[in-house]
Amino acid sequence: MNAVRREFVGLVAVLVATLTVACGSTEAATCRTDLTAESLGVATGSGLDTLVDADLDRYFAATADSGATWVRFDFDWSVIEPRRGEFDWSGTDRVVDAARAHGLEILGLLTHTPEWARAADASDTHGRPADPGEFGRFSGEVAQRYRDRISHWEIWNEPNLAVFFGPQPDPVAYAALLESASSRIRAAVPGAVIVSGGLSPATDNGTDIAPTTFLSDLYELGAAPSFDVVGMHPYSYPALPSDASTKSWNSFYRMRDMREIMIGHGDEGKPVWATEFGSPTGSGADAVDAERQAEILSDGITEQRRLGFVDKLFVYSLVDRGTDESDREQNFGIIDHSLAPKPAWHVMRTAAGTSGCI
Repeated sequence: MNAVRREFVGLVAVLVATLTVACGSTEAATCRTDLTAESLGVATGSGLDTLVDADLDRYFAATADSGATWVRFDFDWSVIEPRRGEFDWSGTDRVVDAARAHGLEILGLLTHTPEWARAADASDTHGRPADPGEFGRFSGEVAQRYRDRISHWEIWNEPNLAVFFGPQPDPVAYAALLESASSRIRAAVPGAVIVSGGLSPATDNGTDIAPTTFLSDLYELGAAPSFDVVGMHPYSYPALPSDASTKSWNSFYRMRDMREIMIGHGDEGKPVWATEFGSPTGSGADAVDAERQAEILSDGITEQRRLGFVDKLFVYSLVDRGTDESDREQNFGIIDHSLAPKPAWHVMRTAAGTSGCI
């Protein structure tokens, strides 16, 4: 267990839902009024499966208290099936039970590759599977086990990045993975909703692939029948999601371009889900202050409701994962490491209780 994960476990051990709500909102007629708490979730990141039951209960109590009604967390293939055919469901069973006990809907993220199943040139669990059929088999096993509790599955995390689909992103390989997983899940759970892997902000730089390019490639490869929802991670910090002056790189703003790609391929009936969205506070080079974090979240939820095609937005994340303010990855929480709510917490609570723009 790395240092950040130990910090996360220790923090959640004392987490209690004693946070208060800040009031006040405004509405705009151009915003969808059906997107309230049901459209908001929390993306947890890894580590929940290491927590004892009491800590899981506290964590999900705080998640529900944030106003979120959805939670996204990892079903880590490398942990669940470390050797082919040998399954350890102890961690995910407890996480699923705890989330459901607090009335939370679950978006299950199927990701990571055990050593025995990964491509020969992949160096760690983020490497792509050597055989998409093996990943499909695993996905079907997971869906079958949780068929009465989970009907929404996201297939992989940020497959357009080399760091998450090593040794390099490959739309052809991902399309095969998506088709294999979705067919096995749908066989186990008729009516299951399949979310394509949330795409990360990136450019076509020879290593990573831009979300628009990756999505276009999936359509050209004929992958559309394998997903019901397009997954996206529309991080925009330090800019506001609605800032048109940053549209050359602002991934939230560029979801408009992704929507045009969907429409151009006759897929306008499908929504987009922002399965991760947020911004880091702290002292890192790309950090924002707490007030700006709240402004970005408020603007993102308003844009979600104004655009109309972004049905769900998962805030990453609930609580800071460590105490090193210079480390971006430790400071995405809307609650800080001392368990004090940041201003973004109050934005989340307010948005969950209102319709229209905030």
